[in-house]
Amino acid sequence: MQKPVILVVDDDVPILTLMRTVLREFGFEPRVASTGAEALAAVQEETPDLILLDKNMPGMSGSEVVRALRDEAGLKKVPILILSGEPVAPDEIARFGAAGAITKPFDIADLVERIRSHAGVAR
Repeated sequence: MQKPVILVVDDDVPILTLMRTVLREFGFEPRVASTGAEALAAVQEETPDLILLDKNMPGMSGSEVVRALRDEAGLKKVPILILSGEPVAPDEIARFGAAGAITKPFDIADLVERIRSHAGVAR
């Protein structure tokens, strides 16, 4: 069985390193991007099963990245979870076109469970 591909987009290198390690440990195939432009290039190479996207990044903001991703035909239904250092209100999640939000710092077990449920992955 192929491992679910999770694209993590965050400008914080320690977060990318942590996420890569955690995702591998829990049976996912992580891909990482540190900018919106890198994320858009990455999805051209491979469609992920889920995208974890930092809300606040330099250059393209999280909302700009979501809009660009949703403009890609094959990505309209790919779940996007927003990563943020502050709580994200439900109306903001809806405005983003995201499936949900995860507040940093996060509980790893909760993060993995949310990824599994949104990516449609059975345990």
